[in-house]
Formats: sequence, C-alpha cells, structure tokens
Amino acid sequence: MSVAVGTSAELANRMLPAIVEAGAAERPITVDQTNASVVVAETVVVKWLTPPVPEPHPAQLVLAHLQAVGFTEVPAFHGMHTVDGMVEAVVTGYVAGALDGWDWCVDDLTAALTSSATFTEPLRWAERAGAVSARLHLALATPSTIVPEPVGLGSPAVEHDRGLSLLQAALACTAGTEGGRLAERATAIRALIDTISHIGEVDQQLVHGDLHVGQLLRAGDQLFVNDFDGSPVADAAMRRARRTPVVDLASLLQSFDHVGRVVAKRRPADADAIDTFIAAALAACRAGYERLRPLTAAERQLLAPLRAIQELHEFVYASRSLPRWLYVPDAALTAMFPNP
Repeated sequence: MSVAVGTSAELANRMLPAIVEAGAAERPITVDQTNASVVVAETVVVKWLTPPVPEPHPAQLVLAHLQAVGFTEVPAFHGMHTVDGMVEAVVTGYVAGALDGWDWCVDDLTAALTSSATFTEPLRWAERAGAVSARLHLALATPSTIVPEPVGLGSPAVEHDRGLSLLQAALACTAGTEGGRLAERATAIRALIDTISHIGEVDQQLVHGDLHVGQLLRAGDQLFVNDFDGSPVADAAMRRARRTPVVDLASLLQSFDHVGRVVAKRRPADADAIDTFIAAALAACRAGYERLRPLTAAERQLLAPLRAIQELHEFVYASRSLPRWLYVPDAALTAMFPNP
C-alpha cells in the first residue's frame, strides 16, 4: 500500500495535537508487513490497514484491557481512525531505537556464528521472549473493568477445524518442490492435528493472535509486545475470539525456528550449528514462558499440533502475501516431519 505524503502526519496531528505538530516529519517503516506503517515526528506510528477492517478492531478490547490492568510492556495506544464503521488506521507510540525480532534476533544469531562464540546472548533473549509472552497472557487473564471475566473453559475443537482448513488451503496453494514435500507429509500432519480431538477443555481467553519475534520490539534491555491486529490469514471473528494461549506460544516458538531458517539461507555452511541453535532457542523460550505460566497437561498436548498448524499458516501467508517466504515453512515443516 502507498500512503500519500502528509496523510499520516495530518491524522496524527488531528488525533494528538498536544504531541504532534501540524506538518510533522514522516518516514515509512520499510520492513515487509501486511499493512503500511509511518513514523510521525519520531513520536507515533500510524499503521494503515490493508484492507480496512470492520469495527471492533481486535486490538481495541485487548489494548484497553491491558491498560486497565497496568500492563506496560506494549507501545502506548493512542486510538484508531475509523470511517463509516471501518478501521483504517491504528495509532500507537513510537519506541525510539527499537528493532523488531526479524532484526535483533537475526543479528544476534549471525553475530554468534560470526564470532564462533556460544549462543548465550540469543538464547538469553529467547528466554526473555518467552517470559514477556507469559506476562502478557497473565495480564490478559486478569479481570478488569473492561473484561470482568477474562477466562473460561472451552473445547479446542475450533483449533482442530482451523488446522484442517489450513492444511487444505496450504496444499491447494503450494506448488513445485515445496508443494511436493508438503503433500508427502499431509497424512502425518493430519494425524497430528486430529490428536486435538482427544484433548479436553482448556482455558480460553483473549490472546495476541499473531505472536512471533517480529512482534517483539527490543529497545535497550527491554522488550515490548507490538501489533495486536491478529493473524493476517484469519477472519474477523477468529481475530476477536477467545482462544487458548497455547496458539501464541506455538507461534512464538516457531518464529525462533524461522529465524534459524533465515540465517541458514544466508550462511548455509553453518546449517548444523543453526539446527543446534533452533533446538536450544525453542527450549529457552518455552522455559521462560513456563517459569511464569506453567502449561497444564492439556495445554502440553496441544502444543505440538498447534506448532504444526502454525507452519501451515505460514505456507498460506507466503502464498497470499510474501512468496519469497515460502522456503521458511518448507524447511521448518520438513524438519518437524523428517520421515514422510
């Protein structure tokens, strides 16, 4: 999406005249993303949604609730720009000097490989990513005036159905050698997804819905959880639904795998070391999470199928929005199911 010059500054000034002057400077955020974001006055970020989404935007309730319970590990939420019932833009605070995980995590791993050092630093941040995600879920599970009863028990059947739907979509949209490898593993993937049918009720609550390292901003020694739009391949109802927090944990874990695949493509000679990092990063991230929010027995059973479902999501996302990303879920799912 191309945003006309001056449009973001005009909106930010209209919404926040006390902190954004008329005609303030703008600069686009140029990383790959589904939407188009513009930094205004080095103070706020205006994210234009492509396409606009009907009210209520999934972030409205979540961010209001987080503010009510005092969760501060998110950029400031300033509001939304809505036209005729459609949310066109989300305005949040700009975290100065912050990098998202596709920068800081990739850079940390690359630096460790380059210096022949241990993975101490990237694994430390993997553990911290798990911990901030647990704190997010605990905050979302805390009653507030916005959400007085934030947690309830429910069947994970919706995740089973979502997984089978994503498998069908991934098979339909993935061609070539990647599609062949996916098709070879379809029976095993389906069997793993079907294990969800035997899992009892689990806690359901508000979740992030698209939690990965790219949504974790690092500024200095702090992490901030960003971007509560929900999954770019989910429908509006799913983006607003209460779900098991394990969907977020599964997505976050797989994103550390994805970091490894990105670096391995650039440094194929380091493939074995990167495989070691991936296993260690997943363990560190999960340990950081469970130190604060231990998984129940049912949630532990859910984790493996939800991790596989996350990769199916990545196949569909690559097909619809970012074809050059396809090698990442291809490598990740092949590693997950090495013997088709």
